[in-house]
Amino acid sequence: MKILLFLFSIIYGLISSLRNLLFDVGIFKTKSFSIPIICIGNLNAGGSGKTPHTDYIFKVLSNKKVAIISRGYKRKSKNLYNVEIDSDFNMVGDEPLMLKRKNPNALVVVCANRIQAINYIIKNHHDVEVILLDDGFQHRWVKAGLNILLTSYHKPFYKDHLLPYGHLRENKKQSKRADYIVTTNIENDLENSEIKSIKNEISKISQAKLSFSSTKYLEPRNIFNNEVFDIAECNIVLISGIANTVSLEKYIKTQSSIIKHFKFKDHHNYSKEDIKNILSYCDSIKSTKKIILTTEKDSVKLVQFKEDFKNMEVVFLPIEIVMLDQGEFNKKIIGYVDGN
Repeated sequence: MKILLFLFSIIYGLISSLRNLLFDVGIFKTKSFSIPIICIGNLNAGGSGKTPHTDYIFKVLSNKKVAIISRGYKRKSKNLYNVEIDSDFNMVGDEPLMLKRKNPNALVVVCANRIQAINYIIKNHHDVEVILLDDGFQHRWVKAGLNILLTSYHKPFYKDHLLPYGHLRENKKQSKRADYIVTTNIENDLENSEIKSIKNEISKISQAKLSFSSTKYLEPRNIFNNEVFDIAECNIVLISGIANTVSLEKYIKTQSSIIKHFKFKDHHNYSKEDIKNILSYCDSIKSTKKIILTTEKDSVKLVQFKEDFKNMEVVFLPIEIVMLDQGEFNKKIIGYVDGN
């Protein structure tokens, strides 16, 4: 099976490389815009933290009118939508809805065609000063002024392989298109020697500016009323539908104990049957300090089951990104926008 997957990855790589070559030589045309555009993307298929980093950059540019464009992965609609706080995640996607709820003042637009979305924003929202493309690195039809490429510390692109043998959507050499490469999900106790090693590996492929980021977990909150909840000494039933749960599980274990983890695929759409199975397990637990804990992304989908969860405490863990070189990174972002 591995040999077959490897052969398919060679074919995939040839097609991907041909596509990029056609852009490089100008046969496929890249469109430029007068408005500053920052692209946040990755080479791997999921798990690098694109949306949390988009949220971070939005906050760096808090004194600007910012628009965020996302394709709205796994949504059931195909049209362009303005995301509102009360939008249906089925129509706009879980991550765009999460971004809107975290940043009510942001203009969040979902559209698979980034050029269409940018033209819509320029025509209808004249006050927008900068556009963020969430997951746009492979969308080369748009010329972004600043490309930020993310790679997970747990699964760096330089150690990965092309799909379907590995998880790369493009050849690792395409990292040369990035202006910044951020290694995400680093541990707080990461030693300088390891940081130096990561920089050395990436510098063999790309001359981009390098940075590092970690995930900070904030106070847990009730998914229905947003009230702060203390999870200390609770017996936790964890529900997750994200690509990488390593950091999440590690953090929770420093605060309390996980007695069961219902782990679903990234962007999982929860069914009545899923909730029934979860609650059935919860009912079997004798402890009075049992709670359901989930991620911020999953919370926007689980709120629809409020009646089902009426006898359980259901909370989520908000997160924020911490940049290792915050001052320099922020200065680069602001400098690009102010200079364009």
